Amino acid sequence: MTRTHVLKVLPALLLLASCGDKPAATTSAPSTSASAPAPAEPSTTAPTAAPSAPVAPAPSPSTTTTEYRKIFWTEELLHSEIKHYNSAYEGGAQFSIENGVPVAIDLHDQKVDNLRGFAGIPIMAIDLSGTNVGDLSPLKGLPIREIMLERTRVTDLTPLRGAPIEKIYLSGTPVSKLDGLEGATITELNLVGTQVSDLSALAKCPHLQMLWLTGCPVENIAPLRSVPLVSLTLHRTKVKDLSPLSGTALQRLHIAETPVSDLTPLKGLSLTRLVFTPANIKAGLDIARSLPLQEIGTRFDDEGKDLQPPEVFWSSQPAAPAAK
Repeated sequence: MTRTHVLKVLPALLLLASCGDKPAATTSAPSTSASAPAPAEPSTTAPTAAPSAPVAPAPSPSTTTTEYRKIFWTEELLHSEIKHYNSAYEGGAQFSIENGVPVAIDLHDQKVDNLRGFAGIPIMAIDLSGTNVGDLSPLKGLPIREIMLERTRVTDLTPLRGAPIEKIYLSGTPVSKLDGLEGATITELNLVGTQVSDLSALAKCPHLQMLWLTGCPVENIAPLRSVPLVSLTLHRTKVKDLSPLSGTALQRLHIAETPVSDLTPLKGLSLTRLVFTPANIKAGLDIARSLPLQEIGTRFDDEGKDLQPPEVFWSSQPAAPAAK
């Protein structure tokens, strides 16, 4: 996916739209995701004008204890609220406000570390990338659907438990555990450059379609066996065994610079893109040649890409040994 500003993406988010599979490079600090973490697949974006967005529906009292503050918010009031808790804030935030309700807030690269001013505001999308935020507890119980946390100090995701999150970008953060995301409604999760090694929290995420793990110390992808992934990036991970992907609906796979040596688990998959390191493969190259690929290569990251049509790529590779 192309990493876009939350104020611009919110209307599409509410329509459950998604696209692509590679986070765009950040325009300020090094990274991606959301698209924004880490040098391999960085994220974050430049601000854009805030379009109108629908008012967030108030959750039923039976499902949340959050009491939304009954204030008709304006940009001036929001700037003042942020400044009250963040003395270094210089007023660079952008907002999408509908009928006095702030539904999207962009604070990327702002001098902010305290979110207490947002408690009780029904925010649906928020970009905190590049801030010094570490504590998400003020966001507990809010109807957040998209949250960008790239290059923040966040380590604890449990305050987000139960939120209707669809997109969460954590690239370049010190996050090492996914507690709080168990069974979440997320469709896109960017963990590039984090210390996450255990994916078990994702085993019951029924809508997860796009997952970026570049540079993570992940070895076991068994929890992804039951996840409806369409795009998976394992670039520079410790993953060796692709068997959990057998029989899935995966369409795009990036396993370059991994210890994967056997591609036979990919047999029968409807892959349209494959990025891998041919020199590492000891078995299954014939399977790779039989896949319905539209593009194939050895690099697809922020440092460059070499994707080619299959016929062009294979013509430059050694012929597969004849079957005995």
